[in-house]
Amino acid sequence: MLLKKILRNYRGGPDFKNIQEDYYYLDGEFKLTVALPVCNPLKPPRTKIINYPYTEPNWFENHHSQIRHSKYIPIHESYWFYWPLFRTPMTGELGNLRLNITLGKLLSPVASSEELGLAILKEYNDYYNSPSIGKYFKGHNTELVNEIEAHSARRATPFSDEEKQEQIESHMFNAGFPEISQFNEYKFNNIEWIKYTELRSNETKKKYVFATLLDKKHYLMANFTFDLNMSHNDKPWYKDVNAAIAPIMEGITLKQLENISEEKKLLNDSFDN
Repeated sequence: MLLKKILRNYRGGPDFKNIQEDYYYLDGEFKLTVALPVCNPLKPPRTKIINYPYTEPNWFENHHSQIRHSKYIPIHESYWFYWPLFRTPMTGELGNLRLNITLGKLLSPVASSEELGLAILKEYNDYYNSPSIGKYFKGHNTELVNEIEAHSARRATPFSDEEKQEQIESHMFNAGFPEISQFNEYKFNNIEWIKYTELRSNETKKKYVFATLLDKKHYLMANFTFDLNMSHNDKPWYKDVNAAIAPIMEGITLKQLENISEEKKLLNDSFDN
């Protein structure tokens, strides 16, 4: 073990030889199983919700949380920290990888993974570029543009169109939410996922989002947030974080309960009691 740490030049991260399995039922129609490396450091036990009846009228609206543009139902969280090989008094972790599995709901129905990807990106871009400015950073990009317009108007010599555009692009890159125009399609355990990346230059983090359809309006997300110390971004642990994402996704399985008739019967019996 010590030799392995020395060769990697860091401690911690996902240990794929130490797996913990959890399961959840989604509306009594799907069984979600997550077989993932044990959290590092260990996660304290908590009461686990077994079933998520997301198709019940208004259930999603009455139970969702919101961070920025994302309205979601939290299901599962795992995290893995990375530390220097030798700890010193003034250093903390090098960074951490966090996985949050959540439920989302679209504004309009879709019929395929490709349509899901297009719909998610449209909702993302429309939210931050909304002409209506509100809570949770709604219309934040519009607000930045308005501030630049106002600043230009206050100047003795207003910005030229070219200077104004340069200001907008600079502020958008540093403090806004740049438009996301691309997603990729993947398959893990016979599940079709789309993946896109959120990256803001003023944050020392990356966010990789995987999403798969449950029905025409609801989808499951696997959100990977990678917080890092930018001065260490060329070290082996940084590369290993990216390499760990695919095997972690392989630990997520989603099966329809109609194909597991006995288990569905037991699940219905437990709800009746």
